[in-house]
Amino acid sequence: MPPLATSYIIVGAGVFGASTALSLSQENPSPTVILIDRTPFPCPIAASHDINKIVRSDYNDLFYCKLGLQTLERWRKDPLYSQWYHQSGLAKATDERFGNVQKIFDNYKELGVDVKAELLSPSEMRTRFEGLYADADFTDVDDILWNPSSGWAEAARALKATIEAAVANGVHYVSAPVATLIIEDECCIGIRTEDGRTFSASKTILSTGAYTAKLLADSAPTRPELQVGDRITACAVCEVAVNLDPEQAKKFQNAAAFVLDVGKAQGETMPPTPDRQLKFIRDVPFRNTTYDPASDQSFSVPLTNAERSQWTSPQNMPSGIRQEIDTVMKGIYGKEAEGLRPDVCRFCWYASSPKDESGSAVLTKPYRDGVTPDNNWYICPHPRCQNLCIATAGSFHGWKFLPIIGQHVVEMLKGELTDEMTRRWEWDRSFEGKPKNVLLAERELRDLED
Repeated sequence: MPPLATSYIIVGAGVFGASTALSLSQENPSPTVILIDRTPFPCPIAASHDINKIVRSDYNDLFYCKLGLQTLERWRKDPLYSQWYHQSGLAKATDERFGNVQKIFDNYKELGVDVKAELLSPSEMRTRFEGLYADADFTDVDDILWNPSSGWAEAARALKATIEAAVANGVHYVSAPVATLIIEDECCIGIRTEDGRTFSASKTILSTGAYTAKLLADSAPTRPELQVGDRITACAVCEVAVNLDPEQAKKFQNAAAFVLDVGKAQGETMPPTPDRQLKFIRDVPFRNTTYDPASDQSFSVPLTNAERSQWTSPQNMPSGIRQEIDTVMKGIYGKEAEGLRPDVCRFCWYASSPKDESGSAVLTKPYRDGVTPDNNWYICPHPRCQNLCIATAGSFHGWKFLPIIGQHVVEMLKGELTDEMTRRWEWDRSFEGKPKNVLLAERELRDLED
């Protein structure tokens, strides 16, 4: 097996980049590692930067079910992560697009794991959790998976702790926007920042999520063999976080992490955070497709126009966006959602959890990610550029693997991935005959605005 290189540049300090930096720093001997992102960590525009994320092992795909069980163990027992993990349980109602719920039970049985999961009818769900879901919209819902072994984690804080641990181990964090890769002939030798600085390393790892297509296009516009093509699409979903008063927080404290991807709601929520924030996500993604004349290709990129992405009140928001938010809140909590309507909103590709001067504002932002057609990530060398590796494309489910995903990137660097991991995560894999990723956006942001 090949040894690790002597030095690495990791572009992007989200879940893939941060976890990889920490894992590399734990190697003996450890290489020189530069972790670079456009802001001090954790970068607020990373998809990984959020108030909370669901942590689960409930997958129809046996491969990710097994990985999910491994990472849950780390969330529960590793002191670095356990302080941020909350085992609230997960209720999940989906339709046939997401697979058969029974397959999840079959996976646990095949793996020899008893997670105490059960199926609830809508009527049973209405009576549990102190009646919080008594008025939920369960139209077309047959069964609801309830797994008390799943939960959620405080996302930005866990990400920050991971980067801090990596820096404590000797990783160098650089705060600067990366303009281009430096590619000479068939080899990547480093990166150039927007302020003109250059950094060199034996290998460069792109953990750039939704920005991967644009960075490669800017770096080598006349070399189509290096481009992303249809491998990764930058997508986003609307989310809203509401700051609760103490009485409201008490009412929702026993809620489940709940995914209701059936009927009109098409969204999810989690219990309030320790800071009394209640978040809702609209699980119907969109993209922002633009044409890049330099590379003669079209691809989706995150928004940069503030006028299209932030408002001072829900009344000023485009009606389509406002409806997205209301549909999820009312669909999940019904009458319980009354009084939770935000009075200051921000819909921004480059925002985390902003507050107004009074501290009472809420966040409305798209959670954006790089999404693959088959729901698998990319953890691989770039086959047509020496010393360039890819570790990205969380496909809206990668964050929960923060404790272990960097280990697999290191295995890739050493040539130690299993055959199945290599096949699933390689750059030139075929998508033919594979189920389509249901979270691959089929609409444009402009459709939502109109």
